[in-house]
Amino acid sequence: MANFDDNAVVLKHGLGTRLFHWGLVLGFLPAAFTGVALWLRPFGDAGMHLTMQIHIVGAWILSLSCVYFFLFQYKRVVSFWREIFTWTNSDLEWMKVSGGYPQKMFFGKIIPVPAMRKMNSGQKMMGVMVFFGTLFIIVSGWILYAALPAVPKEIAYYADLIHLVLGLFITLCVVFGHITLSIYNWNECVCMFGDGTMKVNEAAHHNELWVKEDIEPVKKA
Repeated sequence: MANFDDNAVVLKHGLGTRLFHWGLVLGFLPAAFTGVALWLRPFGDAGMHLTMQIHIVGAWILSLSCVYFFLFQYKRVVSFWREIFTWTNSDLEWMKVSGGYPQKMFFGKIIPVPAMRKMNSGQKMMGVMVFFGTLFIIVSGWILYAALPAVPKEIAYYADLIHLVLGLFITLCVVFGHITLSIYNWNECVCMFGDGTMKVNEAAHHNELWVKEDIEPVKKA
């Protein structure tokens, strides 16, 4: 491991990744919450119409964000795939104790957990679910939005069912899993939605192997 001083910072998230996450916040969350409202139908006709319009706008932002990331950040996409589909015994051990988060959050107890690289095992699992879940949500949503008059009733039925079930599942995972832990690890959240940097010693706490093996100090100009 290279030697870093206490004030050393590392760029953990590049601009493209940060822009994509802003797109997810501005696109997925409005689409998700309005999607739940469209399912439960708690408003009158005018309220439901407005809810649908917000849902469509959110879906457009989400779709464009994904297209941008895949076309212009393809190297990061490949890296992301490589990370989420690479599992070792350490990942399995991490998952057995949920990264020690239940023990810390509910009992104030710190337990030993395996060292992780840039993504921990929970983020990998979330990445797999969100990647495939969002893909099916977007495809089924566009069928319902743009192709409904042209597709057979059976396809429309299953597109609507997939859109609802996967939408609810991913929303629950994101809200009660990803967002909750992001707020709990506030410095990580600030890093993603700020300038992408964080102190090396803070990064080492969550991503010890990444700090030890993958980053190197850069001399000041």
